[in-house]
Amino acid sequence: MIFWLLIGLVAFAPFPFASVPPWSSGLMACAVAGLLIAWSMKLVSGTARPEVGFRETKVFLIPFGLAAAWAAIQAMPIAPDTLDHPLWIGAGAALGANLRGTVSLDPSATGSALALLLAYGGIFWLSLQYCRSRQRARQVFLALTVAGLGYAAYGLVVEFSGAHMVLWFEKSAYVNNLTSTFINRNSYATYAGLTLLCAIAMFIELFSGAVGDHLSGRERIRSTLEVATGRGWMTLVACPVIATALLLSESRGGFLSTSVGIVALVIAIGATRTVGFRHAFAMAVAVFGIGLVFFLFSGEVTAERLARTDVGSEERTAIYDLTLQAIGDAPLLGTGLGTFGEVFRMYRDERVLHVFDAAHNTYLEIALELGLPAASLLVLSIAALFVRCVIGVRTRRRDALFPCIGVAATALIAVHSLVDFSMQIPAVAAAYALLMGAAVAQSWSSRQGPPHPAPERP
Repeated sequence: MIFWLLIGLVAFAPFPFASVPPWSSGLMACAVAGLLIAWSMKLVSGTARPEVGFRETKVFLIPFGLAAAWAAIQAMPIAPDTLDHPLWIGAGAALGANLRGTVSLDPSATGSALALLLAYGGIFWLSLQYCRSRQRARQVFLALTVAGLGYAAYGLVVEFSGAHMVLWFEKSAYVNNLTSTFINRNSYATYAGLTLLCAIAMFIELFSGAVGDHLSGRERIRSTLEVATGRGWMTLVACPVIATALLLSESRGGFLSTSVGIVALVIAIGATRTVGFRHAFAMAVAVFGIGLVFFLFSGEVTAERLARTDVGSEERTAIYDLTLQAIGDAPLLGTGLGTFGEVFRMYRDERVLHVFDAAHNTYLEIALELGLPAASLLVLSIAALFVRCVIGVRTRRRDALFPCIGVAATALIAVHSLVDFSMQIPAVAAAYALLMGAAVAQSWSSRQGPPHPAPERP
């Protein structure tokens, strides 16, 4: 029940405007906390055991925990006064009062951001524990495929109907772009890219058996048709539908980062012991050919936007410069997780014409908010997950496809985080956390067995 509630929660997260409104993100964080409590009670009662222990996960749990702990310290008035943000001192002087400040410029915003960060960690942890089972890991990737198909289909219906709506509200931004239930087209493109990777991987898993070397040409055709008209029909439909929706979002960053993710997926699959070089090369050609066809039919505007891209003329260049200045003013302590919008108002100049609540570069933003040491720890925890999946790609003899998805998804997120803020969108971060939990869980060979003995039954 906990496992299926977790999947349902993550699959539903994109529906209420990508869970960006505080009420929806708060409910998601509370729901994850409830699932963690329920799982912990099962451990205490002896009806369950942890499938993966601290010894196997410390390389990414410790840096994540330290970064989260520093964010908590930023929000609480427990640090020495000398570490408080300078604006607290100025505010106290102006009011003629001795204010008890914090490292964070806005401790309330930092507390909310920390709650979401811990919720993503909770989703990853529960997925990691439950997805040591191959069947459950496959259910995670299929669930994300189904969710991606559903939201893409909804987006296409809205797009071709000319409704210009997001759910029951009229669009206020990106009126002529497909955004599905998201407000921002770039964030939707990232979510679509993650689910597209799952769909492609599930497609490859289902159809790889149909083209085995032991089959003749006629048998391969018959087997492929049987899979396509049977249990493989959904992945066969999901790939073109999600890809079309992604291209119609007209997101340059989403298109390029998803392309990097697909290339990483093909390379990872080619590096496994379960798929030969010839099949990997054939898959690469097929993916490239199909992608080219969809790009020619659905990606005309995206291609035009890529051709017109002039990084030097965009406001993002000024944002990056100003963010670097802000980082230089608080390189070690940061300004508080979740405070970029308030801090940036103090640094913006005539080069920035619009209001920006995000740096459009996740690495710069968390460096400003957490400080360089804690931000490095947070990035290190993600890098450790990536390395764990790479090890799984090389060592697993069966089900190596699952850690391949983790490698590809992290490549997509890492590239897109250079130019946008999709990982700060709860629906995207939750999907990535669920996906990586399953991928990392399957990066260890099943022959290793559970790291802890099963509890004795009375």
